[in-house]
Amino acid sequence: MPRIWIFAFALLLPVAAAAQVHALPDQPHLLVKGHAEGRYVPDRFDIDMLVSVTDKRPELAREKVETHMAQIFAGLAKSRAIAQDTQASSLRIAPETSYRNGESVFVGTQVSRTVSATFDSLDKLRDFIAMLPANSEVQVQRTRTWRSDIDAIRLALRKQAIVNSQQAAQKIAAAYGMRIKGVYSVSEVAPDFAYGIQAGSWGSFGGVPAPPPAPPAPPEREAVASGNLRADLRAGNIEVQQNIYAVYLTTP
Repeated sequence: MPRIWIFAFALLLPVAAAAQVHALPDQPHLLVKGHAEGRYVPDRFDIDMLVSVTDKRPELAREKVETHMAQIFAGLAKSRAIAQDTQASSLRIAPETSYRNGESVFVGTQVSRTVSATFDSLDKLRDFIAMLPANSEVQVQRTRTWRSDIDAIRLALRKQAIVNSQQAAQKIAAAYGMRIKGVYSVSEVAPDFAYGIQAGSWGSFGGVPAPPPAPPAPPEREAVASGNLRADLRAGNIEVQQNIYAVYLTTP
């Protein structure tokens, strides 16, 4: 279940509009932050790879790159990567040089291509990495995790954040003997007002502590292996947050 941190800051006095970065009503109001967050198990696992070969004979470098690419595509098919999410760049050919005794020396022609793929399980990604050749010509640049339904998750959290801001506004207004009479503005962008309310200070104004940060997800670890060895990959949870900033008009 998503965890919801509730925090609201109220301003119950008119504020001069000329002194503000964002306009506020010249009447009593509440400035409230609604917040919702959740931790989710990832269901998509991406990998980015670089195939790069340098040789003084460009045709040989190109041949090696295409051989590696054919092996990668075969491995992706065998490991059941999501076909429509696989992307590969065209050949990139450029001279490779190094500095020796302060001079640029031609090393050879570098031929390279990049490949990105997505799997729907961590085990499939592990199996694929285990098939990769253990050499410097095929490199795993990055792995990352995400959710295929991230848009739906954000929408659900946005609704929770809205309810959070509404409930907080009602409670704060009642505590000060005020009533909510309408909504002046709503935004997902943190306000930054000249009188000191900024995105980074919502949790500490007036001595009210900010919600404690969520514990970090276990880091992903990768080790490119060959033969029957499997890559040591571990996927933690994905943390998604949604904020709503609302200005409510109040009346005694």
